[in-house]
Amino acid sequence: MTAIPAFSVADLGHVAIAHALLPADRPGGLPVVFVHGLSMQGPEWPAAFLDELGADHPILLLDNRDAGLSSAFGPVVLGEPDAPPPQAYDLFDMARDVIALLDRLGLDRVHLVGYSMGGRITQIIAATEPARVASLTCLSSTGGRRQVEAKADVRDALGAARAERLLHAPDIELFVAQSRLLDGTALQASDDEHRRRITQAVTRSYRPLGTGRQMAAIESTMDRRELLGRITCPTLFIHGTADPVVALDRAREGVERIPNARLHVIEGLGHLITEAATPLFLAPLAAHIRTAEATG
Repeated sequence: MTAIPAFSVADLGHVAIAHALLPADRPGGLPVVFVHGLSMQGPEWPAAFLDELGADHPILLLDNRDAGLSSAFGPVVLGEPDAPPPQAYDLFDMARDVIALLDRLGLDRVHLVGYSMGGRITQIIAATEPARVASLTCLSSTGGRRQVEAKADVRDALGAARAERLLHAPDIELFVAQSRLLDGTALQASDDEHRRRITQAVTRSYRPLGTGRQMAAIESTMDRRELLGRITCPTLFIHGTADPVVALDRAREGVERIPNARLHVIEGLGHLITEAATPLFLAPLAAHIRTAEATG
């Protein structure tokens, strides 16, 4: 299993981004950059992804701003659960963070993999820096709409996550219950799997206000459907039929708007990359990167 080294922090001037660059076992392939979703941290990517792709590609993991060990931004005042906190930045700013990190590390051309919110961020990078992106893979992510119309129980759970009491300490069992809502009808995680993942994450870093600011960034970023037409690299959406956060039709919309895009559907999958679902994500992801590198 690939060992994740200690993260370094790059001071990029406008932001400090924590990251780890893992060398390939057999150098030759372009780097693969993983960009995670709301509140998630670089070490949370499945080890199987790193093992498979790290054989031939350097791997770049990072903490988005306001998550993990990266910069925290200004305070926000939490209001009603359905009211987003004041905007500190948007997804275009978060995309610029990744581009600045690539510049700092001297990575001129890369494969991008984005999960959920990270899919939106990587779409912006691919659209605005097309020469630097060899391929794009969006996991459980939307195709450009600003709003994704999550199911009501999921929206309520996200609202509960903004409760003032959680500013002081995490409630692991509440987070397990929320994660259970993100599971689909198949390939589900056990409560122990959810609990293990959440405990590891909050032990490393717990940023509830940062989660609120990231959510505000999602909600305030403009509709990107027209922007997607500027993406020129081979693009793959991998999406579950039972995703309660981002409906499958939103991924289909992205495929329709991005030239040279394809959709791989996983039956019964919810929003999370569970242990049971990891091989079903990894096989099409690895094949997509291999094909893009061979033909690009």
